[in-house]
Amino acid sequence: MSLFNSVSGFLSPIPKSFEDPHAHEHELPLYHSPPSSPPIPPPIASTVLWSSPLTFRRVPEGLLVIQRKARYLEQQLQELLDAQSEQLFDTGEVDATSARDYAISTGSTTPTLSSLRSQSRDEGSSSPRSGSIKRRPELGAARRGIRTRLKRLAHTKAEEHEYLEEDLRELQGIIDTLEDWNQRRSRLQGRIRHIEGKSHDARSDALHAEAARLAREIRLKEEELASLKRRHRKVLDELADVENSVEAKLSSYKNALSFLDKEIQTFLAKPPNTRHVPTSSTPFSSLPVERRTLEMALEYWQDEQKRLTTVLQEVDRERAALEEGVPFWDDIVQKVTSYVSTVREQSGGRVRDPQSLIAELESTITYLEDKLEYASSRNWNPLVCAIQAELETLKQAKPILQEKLGIPSKKGKEKMVQVSDTEGSAAEDNVEGLFQSRRRSHTPQAGNGLTSEQRYFDDDGDPDPNLLISHDTDTD
Repeated sequence: MSLFNSVSGFLSPIPKSFEDPHAHEHELPLYHSPPSSPPIPPPIASTVLWSSPLTFRRVPEGLLVIQRKARYLEQQLQELLDAQSEQLFDTGEVDATSARDYAISTGSTTPTLSSLRSQSRDEGSSSPRSGSIKRRPELGAARRGIRTRLKRLAHTKAEEHEYLEEDLRELQGIIDTLEDWNQRRSRLQGRIRHIEGKSHDARSDALHAEAARLAREIRLKEEELASLKRRHRKVLDELADVENSVEAKLSSYKNALSFLDKEIQTFLAKPPNTRHVPTSSTPFSSLPVERRTLEMALEYWQDEQKRLTTVLQEVDRERAALEEGVPFWDDIVQKVTSYVSTVREQSGGRVRDPQSLIAELESTITYLEDKLEYASSRNWNPLVCAIQAELETLKQAKPILQEKLGIPSKKGKEKMVQVSDTEGSAAEDNVEGLFQSRRRSHTPQAGNGLTSEQRYFDDDGDPDPNLLISHDTDTD
């Protein structure tokens, strides 16, 4: 029951995680006080060009729900990472003084995650916002919670990828229509220019010349007037047919161009409504309708398609990284729990080979260091924090385990003392107690009214949300 209560505390949503980050851009301002003086009226010569209205961009409801869900899961993941670190570092037998002595003996002055977290909790102990006491989950529950949140976050990213991919297909349809219109318009204009260039070709000029010559012959040869008049009417009819054919072709192409221009102007005056939020810097949407052109619209929608493709690729990269990180984390947990089980099995009786136990611990530390280096190269920040916590725990447990087993460390040979058979047998019996004691709750310091669980949920000690997911790609 206590485990369920401790885990359920992490599942309660934070009210701020469901707030619209752009709410201040589109909601009415609160009334504070009346203005001291009336505003100055705009000049008479001001035009629409100088006073273009501001356009507010709102995130679609479906995408906003997905993004809020992702932020909520990221916050739960960070809380579970903190709980894991608390369980790993706050359950050791070494107090703050011995930890500082160990840091001085090893020559390391780099602060660890637990030291930074404890400092943040001490600084926030006097905060009035540290309200109710929340129980933190155990180490196993925290590890299972990390895996569950990673899977849920990967599923959420897949939903966002599908949503953006649908918007991309809609934009592609609009761009195909605009490109088709542009090509049809170019062909129509080319045909018009071709026909207009051939309106006065050689045949038309020859017919005109022949008609003039025949007219002169009619006047000179009245005896051939009848035959010449028939021939003259035939030539005039043929010329009229040619000219009528040219006019008919021009009229059909001009009508088609007029209809196409009307359709384009209707589109430019009222572009289609899409779920996509415009992010392009092109001033197409803010220009007056009479100043918009087909080329500007094509450039605007192509820029929107390029930006949305970049966002889609980034979401796909994050989704693939999260899906790959789940089995990666399972392997690490399996390795650590396997070694802890080995220690527990040998702690039931006399330890047969203490050197092999230490060698297996060093092998486990080397394995975690390799996994940490690989996770860092892939920018898996949640897994980097989790692996560092496991690695620091094993490194701190190594000298303690060597001391209990009577094995001298490399840095402490000059301080080694001979251990009797009775003391060695007692150290072997206490091997399991080494790992059990690291899971007892840490006692708060004297004079401090807050326990470690209270300081853990203090808002002043929360880490930077940018540590959750890596955003290396520039999407501006």
